[in-house]
Amino acid sequence: MKNKFNKFIQSKSLLITLIILLIILVIATGTYAWLTWKSTNNTSLTMTIGKMADVTFTSGNDISTNTLAPVFNYTDGEKTTFSINNRDTTGATIDYTVKLNITSIADELKNKNLKYVILKENTIVKEDDFSNITTGDNNIYSDKISTNGTTNFTLYLYIDGNNDNDLTMMNKSLVGTIVVTEGGNTNIANTITSLYKNATKTTITNNSINYQYDTTNQLMQDPLNNIRYYGANPKNYIYFNCNDYSNQSSTTCEIWRIIGVFNGKLKIMRNSDIGAYSWNNNSNSEWSESVLMKELNPNFTGSNGSLYWNRASGACTISGTCNFTSTGLKNDATRNAISNSTWNIGATVENYVDVDLYNEIKTTYQSYVGLPNTSDYGYATDLNLCKSMLMQYSETSCVSNNWMAYMANGNTKVAVLINRTPIGNMNVIVENGDVDIFDNDINDAVPTNAYDIFPTLHLQSTTNLASGTGTISDPYQLAIN
Repeated sequence: MKNKFNKFIQSKSLLITLIILLIILVIATGTYAWLTWKSTNNTSLTMTIGKMADVTFTSGNDISTNTLAPVFNYTDGEKTTFSINNRDTTGATIDYTVKLNITSIADELKNKNLKYVILKENTIVKEDDFSNITTGDNNIYSDKISTNGTTNFTLYLYIDGNNDNDLTMMNKSLVGTIVVTEGGNTNIANTITSLYKNATKTTITNNSINYQYDTTNQLMQDPLNNIRYYGANPKNYIYFNCNDYSNQSSTTCEIWRIIGVFNGKLKIMRNSDIGAYSWNNNSNSEWSESVLMKELNPNFTGSNGSLYWNRASGACTISGTCNFTSTGLKNDATRNAISNSTWNIGATVENYVDVDLYNEIKTTYQSYVGLPNTSDYGYATDLNLCKSMLMQYSETSCVSNNWMAYMANGNTKVAVLINRTPIGNMNVIVENGDVDIFDNDINDAVPTNAYDIFPTLHLQSTTNLASGTGTISDPYQLAIN
């Protein structure tokens, strides 16, 4: 504790010049500017947004803070508050979007330790960092208000003092505006979350754990509050990795599947594999040190470095040449839509999916592209019908009600998952639908074997929905430029 405290005291020298110039409220009749963060006079300003709603900013019109230092808790960072008042009494829904419009930001501040948190009535509804923030509009939160009355919001900006902070962040500048607008594009993660939250729930029990199921949209919430699709054929199809995002179709895009919403980000996986490749060229089964991880992710050099990320070909593991020229990421628009996220890669054991979930979170790793988690496969089945452990998911009640069973079911191939076993072998889905944890169905599920690879990733939390219903004939389309 003493060392941590000393580190924090030293990190206090990491002062970032923060220049938040304006809050702009855009309405149909014009544009209004309002200075924010700290006020000496606490002047309140109310503006009309749309026909039946007002937005009130409770901060004043002058800036009294131009530095930001690391803090342990986000509540000690800078904050601004605003409220939206729905004056309609007929139940009309107000759509709104909170945007961060960045005029300029130093590259050093595009850092995972510079963070923001949005609270809605004292409940966190969005938290993220600036590692993927770009100049221009960044939609940081979108939602709907259907209840008459006032809804209060607080936006915090802070440097996380619990982590080591890069010295290059010192004395750098961020210039931008906070914008609140009516309507606008719908955030796709919020859309899926709202489908679940607004639906009637059915309580089901599996391994003594109660789950709340939305049987209409085939969505459920796991013990870590992730929203997931489940069942035989949910409406979770989505276009991704497109040649042209302005003309999305099955010929210009790949079809992916939505696993769910995790920490405000949409987690998706490719609907078909990119081929069979080895995990590693030696017996090391750690994901962070694997050749496969380096092939899928950016910024790795060498003959096998970043081949999938760069849509390239080259020598890879002992399985030979890795050719991703037709299956890799197509363009920067696609790459920029992918979030650098935390993956739960802890080793799993022979048990039920809820036990597996908590084993996974014991070890984490930061990367852009990964593989499905063992728990992703486990929760993709209907737990009201499937009562088995993961190694027994070949039972008809499990495999026939699991939308992810296509990964290996009916094939002679074996699909690999991102988690390994305690003894260092790979977690795989074998052809009958079981999760093979201790190699009951295949011999030596080791890192040097070739397995079917299904790239999996998290979209940026600001990614918006353009159109679509999620069916195989009408996949969701993303608003990506």
